[in-house]
Amino acid sequence: MRHTVTEVLRAVPLGCAAVAVVLCFVHERPDGARWDVLAALLVGAICIGAWALLTRGEAPLGPPSPRPAPMDDLPSVLPRNPVDWYLTTGMLLVAFAPWAVFRYAAHLEIMLPLVVLGYLALVPWSAIVLFLTVKHLLVRRLPEPQRLLAQDALAGTVVAVRFRSTGAEWIRLVPENSTKLIDPPLEHAQHLKLQDAKGDWYGTHGLLPTMFGPDHARKQLAVFGPRFKGEHVWVYWPQRWEPVLAVARRRGHPAYPVAIIADNGEMVWGYAALDYTDRYLTDPGNLRVTTPGVKARPVRPRPYFRAAVHGRMLLWLGIALAALVPVLLDLVSGGVSALLGAVAGIAVVVAPMAAMRGNITRPDPNRYNIPPVVDFRTQQDS
Repeated sequence: MRHTVTEVLRAVPLGCAAVAVVLCFVHERPDGARWDVLAALLVGAICIGAWALLTRGEAPLGPPSPRPAPMDDLPSVLPRNPVDWYLTTGMLLVAFAPWAVFRYAAHLEIMLPLVVLGYLALVPWSAIVLFLTVKHLLVRRLPEPQRLLAQDALAGTVVAVRFRSTGAEWIRLVPENSTKLIDPPLEHAQHLKLQDAKGDWYGTHGLLPTMFGPDHARKQLAVFGPRFKGEHVWVYWPQRWEPVLAVARRRGHPAYPVAIIADNGEMVWGYAALDYTDRYLTDPGNLRVTTPGVKARPVRPRPYFRAAVHGRMLLWLGIALAALVPVLLDLVSGGVSALLGAVAGIAVVVAPMAAMRGNITRPDPNRYNIPPVVDFRTQQDS
């Protein structure tokens, strides 16, 4: 029930924002206050505030999974990650909201050439946002190595090994190619720690970051690790691992693509380092046949409020709302109205950028233990 409430509270602000944008587009600015737009924005602000309060202390684990029986039929269908419709809708609103805000505040308030200049400044922004939304959110192409692994699974044969998962852990390291001796830049990564039947340890990582910040799979790994800690999982590698590795090297990321699948069918995509992997790939006993028609399903994270990401975004959206209120109440006109509309439009543009800057690959200290720093340069010299 609580999960349903939080999902509704996430969806309502997007709907309210869409209503406000449409109202600003379809109705000319009248004399008097625009209580309809203000009401939509107020309801959205209340809902997003309630969502933040309800989820601020939650870990993104989602509902507990029932303990399944060992999986005998290995899935042959490894799907792409689902569309994030919340993020997609939000990006579409970000593409068009500055147009609606500036049009409402500046149209017939200042000279037409200045209005046109404002529109021209918004054209490249909307084009870039729409392109990135289609490419990264709606098309959702897997990286080429992962696509080749999915093709091998569908064809009927993969390299698969049974492991026991001991959970997802964060690591902080200084890259061995770093030349800074004082305050060197750190790389943060989360990996799934696994143990095979012989007691040997192995680890896998989530997919690489995208232009929208860490990939959806990184959030999935944060869910998959604690949810299936102590349980057995299957790790898939491609049967054609040698040509797949050649593709990975050509793309500048020399690592093996993997799919980690729990016994209930939930899975995450990822990568595995070259170290300690060949012992599994070169063992003919690890070649296994997948079952036609059996489909895995991606783990779905439960979003929660993070001040470093959502707080920054809401701050800029609050600035946009504060700039719009005098305009919507019809307290200003002329150049002041156009200026406030420009400020609101700029704040809407900056909001997703602030969220992306906060959405960096590092552990949340409120939910994860901060690991010690591993300096590979020191280890290499020693």
